[in-house]
Amino acid sequence: MNLRKTFFWLHLLLGCSAAIFIFLMSITGVALTYERQLIKAAERADYAAPVTSNTQTLPLSDILAIARGYSTKQSVDIVIENYANAPIIVKEGRKKIAYLNPYTGTEMTVPGQSTVNFFAKLRAFHRWLTLDGKFSDTGRWINGVANIFFLVLILSGLYLWLPKRLKSRAFKQQLTLSGNYPNKAARNYQWHNVFGIYMAPVLFVLVVTAIFFSFKWPGNTLKDLVSNQSIALVKPVEISAEQAQLQQPIEQQLSQVKTLYPQWQSIQFSLDTLPAASLNQSPVSSKIYNVDNGNGGEPQKKLKVVLNTLTGELLQEQNFAQLSTYNKLRSYIRFLHTGELFGPIGQAIAGLASLLACLLVYTGVMLSWRRWKKSQKARHN
Repeated sequence: MNLRKTFFWLHLLLGCSAAIFIFLMSITGVALTYERQLIKAAERADYAAPVTSNTQTLPLSDILAIARGYSTKQSVDIVIENYANAPIIVKEGRKKIAYLNPYTGTEMTVPGQSTVNFFAKLRAFHRWLTLDGKFSDTGRWINGVANIFFLVLILSGLYLWLPKRLKSRAFKQQLTLSGNYPNKAARNYQWHNVFGIYMAPVLFVLVVTAIFFSFKWPGNTLKDLVSNQSIALVKPVEISAEQAQLQQPIEQQLSQVKTLYPQWQSIQFSLDTLPAASLNQSPVSSKIYNVDNGNGGEPQKKLKVVLNTLTGELLQEQNFAQLSTYNKLRSYIRFLHTGELFGPIGQAIAGLASLLACLLVYTGVMLSWRRWKKSQKARHN
């Protein structure tokens, strides 16, 4: 058996073995293409509207006073969004514990809840093959193996795509759709070759990044190979209780941050709601604000801002470029997989590649099925 036949049978056997799982990951990937935007649209549709055109939002100090009333084990974080009628989000760690009406300060029902739940279950099925939205180690492992098979299919497919005779006419046949096929098998073969070669680079990126979600070892290996040192934020300076009384109100600090970053889309900051004694800390003269100038899926548009709470002066800005190599690569991996790193166009490309991956599965299975039927017929004859 020559090298080409070896690659052919490897391609065929792995493709048939993982076809259903690759198809399920691909079709759900298509549905998840604009997940972030659809969730945000559903949330905004549920935002509270002012009672009248003259209704004013509550002062931020009143909203923060309400937020401080929540009993939490960790310090409360506040997220504000640069959008009309947006609620103030109260968080404990990564968990959102309340959405506060900006006009009344009352707690709202979770905006876009049904859409959020739908995509959470769809995402869980995409990652772990579960229907209830819960994590499954078995499902993650199955998808992980299917992704490795998919990677081998892409690489072996690139080799098999090369014409036996490296001539321009042969390459042209492999790169274009003729539209005139003698039968379905010829059509499937041409579709498999043409769409496969054009989508191979994008699918390679999607599959390699997916492996980081399925297994821990790629991330651990990456962590061992590259730097984990980010440019550190300036250390906070302790101040006396008397000086703490002179600190600018958060509203004033926030106004300064908004002025410094007029393109902000969301800002998150801590309320330091736990008693200083329980944190074993004294008051400090600086505060960190997390500013996102993008849609949440563009890490290069996120930054940390350290503000002097006594003067409002900008002490430091930590942008994406100043993060450790490991953190940057993990962000690239996370948002390359969805295409969000390049905005809506990147998402569209990732979604199209996922859709065409479904076509590659279909045409590949049909070609294999035809080959099997012919072999059975030949055996009976």
